[in-house]
Amino acid sequence: MAARLEKLYWSAFTAWRAGGESRLPYRSFERIVALQSRRVRAIVAHAYETVPYYREVMDHARIRPADIRTADDLARLPVLTGDQVARDPDHFLSSRFRPDSGLELHSSGTSGRFRLIRYDAAALFTALAHGHRQRVVLAPFVGRTFGYREMVAFRPGSISFKIREFYQRHSWTPSSMDLERSVLSPTDTFDENVARMNRAQPDVLFGYGSYLGALFRYASERHLETHRPRAVLYGGDRMADADRALLETGLGVPVLSSYQAAEALRIAFQCERRQGFHLDLDLMGIRIVDETGAGVKPGGTGEILISNLTNRATVLLNYKQGDVVTLSEHACPCGRTLPTIERIEGRSDDLLLLADGRVVHALAIQAPLHRVPGVIQVQIVQHTPHDFLVRAVCTGDHGWPATRVGLDAALRSAVGADVSAAIERVERIPTGPGGKIKAAISHCLPGPSPG
Repeated sequence: MAARLEKLYWSAFTAWRAGGESRLPYRSFERIVALQSRRVRAIVAHAYETVPYYREVMDHARIRPADIRTADDLARLPVLTGDQVARDPDHFLSSRFRPDSGLELHSSGTSGRFRLIRYDAAALFTALAHGHRQRVVLAPFVGRTFGYREMVAFRPGSISFKIREFYQRHSWTPSSMDLERSVLSPTDTFDENVARMNRAQPDVLFGYGSYLGALFRYASERHLETHRPRAVLYGGDRMADADRALLETGLGVPVLSSYQAAEALRIAFQCERRQGFHLDLDLMGIRIVDETGAGVKPGGTGEILISNLTNRATVLLNYKQGDVVTLSEHACPCGRTLPTIERIEGRSDDLLLLADGRVVHALAIQAPLHRVPGVIQVQIVQHTPHDFLVRAVCTGDHGWPATRVGLDAALRSAVGADVSAAIERVERIPTGPGGKIKAAISHCLPGPSPG
């Protein structure tokens, strides 16, 4: 009986929240900022009362919760990095979090840095309700807001699957409003997934940008008969410009993108015009800063800092997301008042070519490596389908010999036993030309790099 009441509660919560999602992006900018400011004050008070990190830093700086009233005031807090969260996740966890009513997400993002992020149920169902904004955007392409066929392309056990399972356990969706979902896995061959997509005939295909682009590029180069969805929606990493052109110009399939991360399930979304990403200011405090930490002006490029205003489990305020973005100078002609960013420079991991001919997404290989005790961050470098290098940043709590053996075994279980694997322990993963860290680098695949 209790489980049934819980499902009814969260179903009603989601329906109530979703009711205003189609209208909120069109409210006056002042009303949206007022809503954002209320949520800033609430999360800061909660953080000070229940999260060790924020009480310590605010007391040290002699900041009281009442001193932070708007998103701009969050700049008074220290910039928070992924390394800090990775090394001591409990330091950012609210004492009010109840594991039995929330969800733990294990993610490395594209930096390869392992992080444990906990979410409370209210934040998860707020994100579910927010998804109605994306459905409204897709409706002109798909022809309906509910009841269409969606195929998702994410690795088994990924964050998307875990969150979907949480929703299914804790809520109920009327069949008239739910989607008809099917799945293809980036760990399977392109041929298998083309055949699977042809059987499912999805209206919307959703997944990693690099993988979906490579899938259609593969099918095009081999002249395979391929189902054309009414829209492709990608997130998680970037799609190569050449692959996007193939879909939109060559196949006539509109491509849209969303911006999210383990630390913030909803950051920004593309509208029907696809001229930028609308920032979800009602859910996020967002700052875009230059190398000195100063905010950039419209048209400027800088690093994005986010403050999740809805999650009261792992609280992340003034968090360095690691992506470089460009702030738009002009309002979007769609009429939504949410400001936009033009381009996201982050999330561009390579695909990997395995010895058996499969091409897999890097995240499918990284997952078992991150389960090795003591591992914080990894980078995979592939020289040939049989020759790999793994760089690992580790804690001092586990012996390196055992960690090295564990990494070697995990890599071979993922890519095949007949490989040469060099395992190196490093203090930090080297950055690329733009200052970004790539979790996977492949020197095997020809054609456009997915990112």
